[in-house]
Amino acid sequence: MSVACRSERSRQYQRTKLEDALRFPWKGEQNVETILIGGVLSLLGVFFIPTLFVYGYLVRVIRQVAAGDDELPPVFDEWGELLVDGVLAFAISLVYFLVPAIVITVGVLAWILPVGVGTSVGGTGGNSVAVLGVLLALATAAVGLITLLAAVYLFPAAIAAFARTGSFGAAFSPSLLRRIGTDGDYAVAWLIAIVIGVIAQIVAGAVAITVLGLVLVPFVTFYGNIASAYAIGRGIESVPLPDEQSEESATGQPAV
Repeated sequence: MSVACRSERSRQYQRTKLEDALRFPWKGEQNVETILIGGVLSLLGVFFIPTLFVYGYLVRVIRQVAAGDDELPPVFDEWGELLVDGVLAFAISLVYFLVPAIVITVGVLAWILPVGVGTSVGGTGGNSVAVLGVLLALATAAVGLITLLAAVYLFPAAIAAFARTGSFGAAFSPSLLRRIGTDGDYAVAWLIAIVIGVIAQIVAGAVAITVLGLVLVPFVTFYGNIASAYAIGRGIESVPLPDEQSEESATGQPAV
């Protein structure tokens, strides 16, 4: 098979998965009810607690799809479980994005403080302090940017690891994150989730031009979040977990 043919098949495969993800939230008889509930909770997100239920629902979507159950979206029920999953997902997000935030803050301070000191001191010594401060700030900014990009890529993998295993610690397991992050299916799923997020933002921006449209923005965003969670769930569906690998080694056959 030629390279061009393989490339075309790959693009067709990715397009199919994108279309599947975009259709998924609208499947089932309770699709409108689910989107309405999720949209209202997103609209009330300023009170924080409703957002945790949304996080918990998205974890449930990833868990269900990763388990191979991708026919219909889950419904909003067992609210206590949703809340617990949402709290843990929020905690994971804090850990992943707190480090880049700290590094970037240090970079800003490294830029401001030495430059300010150098200006107040003046002369050659002041210039040296200012130059060193700028160099330190640039180096810190580079590290902060790399850390942020890594967090953006690995955060869905961490949520997926938590969703599949039910273990909070799995979200921070270097071996499991490496296994998921280096998997080709996850990389494609992550890109699809990014594309869906961009599409959702474009649609939300388009409907937000009217007062009624502003009310619809949370519902559009929630729809996009379900589709993105579906993509991530499909992306990690074939990634073996540690216990699954152990079972394969023991039996000599893939775990079922």
